[in-house]
Amino acid sequence: MEEKTRFLILLLQGESFAIPITSLLEITMLRNIQKDQRLSEIFEGKFDYRGKMIPVVNLKKILKLPGNPGGGLIVVKISKGILGLLVDATKELLETAQKPIPMPRGVLNPSLNCYAGILRNREDLVLLLNEDGLLP
Repeated sequence: MEEKTRFLILLLQGESFAIPITSLLEITMLRNIQKDQRLSEIFEGKFDYRGKMIPVVNLKKILKLPGNPGGGLIVVKISKGILGLLVDATKELLETAQKPIPMPRGVLNPSLNCYAGILRNREDLVLLLNEDGLLP
């Protein structure tokens, strides 16, 4: 029997993206985000997560998508620490034995490290995010 991996499917501008469930710490609603002028433009600010201030990024800015920051907040563990991601919505959990398909050459700028591959979810293709590649 093949080992299955679980992914959280999230929405940005109506498009589906995924992150491995192993990096997910919490799904919550937008909280009181405090602006911090010392952070770069991809950050919306910081918020209190269990007594610790963690940075929140606007995932749309990182992925160069139009629109206002999403109203949903997911908290993920990355190699650099804990990070809040603003998303439009979370859609579902995908449990699958499929391995992500590598990103085709020439489709994206090779310097973008934020994508880890492509997954199929029923009839849809879902871009798998590399949570460790989201920050510059």
